[in-house]
Amino acid sequence: MIDVRSFAPKVLPADWQIVPCPVPGGCAYANVNGYTVIMSVDQEDDGHDWLHVSLAHMQHLPAYKMLMEVKDLFAGRDRKAVMVFPKKEEHVNIHPNCLHMFVRLDGDSLPDFTRGQGQL
Repeated sequence: MIDVRSFAPKVLPADWQIVPCPVPGGCAYANVNGYTVIMSVDQEDDGHDWLHVSLAHMQHLPAYKMLMEVKDLFAGRDRKAVMVFPKKEEHVNIHPNCLHMFVRLDGDSLPDFTRGQGQL
């Protein structure tokens, strides 16, 4: 099993700190502005290792800008991350203001949606 700490930031920005993680084997962080991040790594049913990064705030759903900052800091600038919008019967909502992203760690499973243009 891959240790999620190998994907954790080596240096945290001043507004982030490490906090106790409620997920066994995971890492958790809190931001001075009320955001929390939980990271974990699991091998999914497709046989691939996936990094899961969740971003939450107690008062509101995180904005896209914050999601991108968290993606770059905790998942990596050079990695693609995906958000999954499951079928209704597969939807799990433990926290109403939480967003999730997933990164396949052993390769890129997504097509080039830019069709070679390099940006969407």
